[in-house]
Amino acid sequence: MTTVYMVVIVCTVCIVYMVCMTESTTERLSPEPVEDENRANFADAYRPHTFKKVFGQDSVVACLSGLIARGRIGRSILLHGAVGSGKTTLARIYARALNCEAPDPRASPCYACEACGRLGEKPIKEFEEYNVSRRGGGREDVERFLSTHDRPVHGAKYRILFFDEAHALTREACDLLLLPVESPQHAIRFIFATTEAERLRRALRSRLLDLLIRPLPVDRAIEFLRQAAEKIGIAHEPGALALLAGLREGYPRDLLLGLERVWERNTPRLTVAQVRAAFDVDQTEVLVAYFTALADGDPDQQAEIVFGWQEQATDKIRWIQAFLLHVYHNEILARRLVVDGVIEAVPENLRAGIVRGFCARLGLADARDLAPFWRQMMAFWPVPETATDETALGLRLTLFHQLVNAGVEGEAVAAERARPTDAAAAIAQASTIAEASRGFGPPPLPRPGARVVADKAGFLTPADVRRIVNSASFLVQEHGLLFNTAFAITPAALGVSGTASAVAAITAFRDELAAQARAWGGGLRAGITVLERDHRGVIGRIVAHLHAPNPLDPADADGARRTEAWVKAWREGAGRLGGDAVEFAPAPVGERAALRFHWRRSLDLCAGLDERVEAFDPRIAEHRSLLELLRVRARSARPVLDHPLVATSASLSDEQVAQACRNRLEPLSAYDDEAWEELTTGWELEEFQVRRDTRAKREGRLAEIRQQFGEATPEARAEIAQTVGGWPSDPRRRPRRWRRERAGEPWP
Repeated sequence: MTTVYMVVIVCTVCIVYMVCMTESTTERLSPEPVEDENRANFADAYRPHTFKKVFGQDSVVACLSGLIARGRIGRSILLHGAVGSGKTTLARIYARALNCEAPDPRASPCYACEACGRLGEKPIKEFEEYNVSRRGGGREDVERFLSTHDRPVHGAKYRILFFDEAHALTREACDLLLLPVESPQHAIRFIFATTEAERLRRALRSRLLDLLIRPLPVDRAIEFLRQAAEKIGIAHEPGALALLAGLREGYPRDLLLGLERVWERNTPRLTVAQVRAAFDVDQTEVLVAYFTALADGDPDQQAEIVFGWQEQATDKIRWIQAFLLHVYHNEILARRLVVDGVIEAVPENLRAGIVRGFCARLGLADARDLAPFWRQMMAFWPVPETATDETALGLRLTLFHQLVNAGVEGEAVAAERARPTDAAAAIAQASTIAEASRGFGPPPLPRPGARVVADKAGFLTPADVRRIVNSASFLVQEHGLLFNTAFAITPAALGVSGTASAVAAITAFRDELAAQARAWGGGLRAGITVLERDHRGVIGRIVAHLHAPNPLDPADADGARRTEAWVKAWREGAGRLGGDAVEFAPAPVGERAALRFHWRRSLDLCAGLDERVEAFDPRIAEHRSLLELLRVRARSARPVLDHPLVATSASLSDEQVAQACRNRLEPLSAYDDEAWEELTTGWELEEFQVRRDTRAKREGRLAEIRQQFGEATPEARAEIAQTVGGWPSDPRRRPRRWRRERAGEPWP
């Protein structure tokens, strides 16, 4: 018996010891609150827990917090973006805020009430998370999950079912979710998160508030890193954070993980060298050496550097483009614009030295005079888009070097006759590829006698109207296309207040529409956006040529129906409650009707102009209201301050217009020629054919000259100068529809 008692005592002691050890281990391994940066990685330590702390997602936060502020309206949402973009974080904040008991909804989640609980102490109340990739995306799996949680809610306003990695849901599972999402029987709301929204069934997606989480722009990414470094206590060398921002994806978690990767706790400060070493980066040194060789006109050094650069062809092109664009804005135009974080990390004195080298070689006194030549270098790369393999890159780089190096040779030949006195002369000598264009050029001088109305900040000006009309005309002249969609976005109907937030909502709609069009296999070929303000607030008006092919519906060849369905889904999502939040109008069928739509909608963008602004009418030799000449009814407008009122797509920018019109193919402008009766007749459709034929003939002639004389020989330059000089630069001296004398005034 003694032995038995001893065994029992020993076993009891062992059990008690094991229990104590288990409790102790559990206590040691319990997760710490994520605010403790000493125990968690940077991404977890600085994860936001309130809407206010979310960085750089103003439109998404405004939409979600707006729902809460309007009485905690629970809506089902779809969050999509790249890995690490913050989808799960936003889902959890939104879930807490829906059930938060704070008296002021704008302060939720408060982390003080019973629903919120203290930060890090307990799971989110009535929040059920389902990772589709891990737990299964089939109908049976999802049905089991729903049967467990799709029941009455007690002790909370809502139960939130969160489907993470939602792209893994099968077609059948998506169909199963349609009814619960659209017409829930209980106080249940759904949140879906995915990196591949296009894989989610369209029927399910149309029932959700679709929110895209975008990466931070480079300047905002740098600012985010600066704030994080300041909070953590990391000193940093100038350029280190910019380089890190350029190398990461632009999402806060990715940026914080990158910062943690490069920071060495025992070093006094973070250096550019540390970032380069951590990511094995040599782009900055190579780019500086390469562009220095370009500025020096040293073809051997250029070839040695760029062909010895151990990067993929596409990456080389991308870095060259980034350097060109960054230097163009910052060093040449003296604008403060962070185009690329990696280029921003290049010391400013090195970038400025490269610009001085180009100016010295071209005989230019001011960096701004270099702008036309720099634009030619930037315009070189986009065509052809297929030039991505090593062989194609070698060919394009050879041509690129010739374009750059011809400046020195051309100047030497021309120096015997005359030294260039301005940038235009330098460019003409620097390139034998094509003669530059001025596009539409500066506006014509105003005629005397017009009533002068002082420009007021925040209102449309005659220059804005000219830009709108000429852009709409150029789309047809150059591309043979008409605007086929029109939109009016009223952010106030979405619950968005404040000018900045309204402009952000309008921009978000435009960008999301463009992204959807690209997903359909098309895109926004061209567009004009105008901001107005009336008693409701800021309104965005957009006209666009939207290419949205719909191969599944032959009756919807132009994609108008699918666009309308997308707009409806966007408008009817959570928070987009107003029926007039987004108005959509497609172009009618038929050439004449489509032409009328194009001009009626384009000119309607000008309706915010002051009625007193006048222009000359040659038909009566008097000044009249410009809006009357355009046949536009004025709208009562209020100012929109601190934001550009007119924005055009890249295809209608001044640079693209000039590029398309090189070799003396300047566009016509009925607006500039005061041919008011010709504005909407559709003469551009005929001009499109003429321009296409003329361009083919001129490019063929230039190719013959290059083949006969070579690219950079004095004979080739002389022949090209004679040929191009024989082409009229004034488009009105070519046969055109309104080339006639009006009001006794011949064309100049």
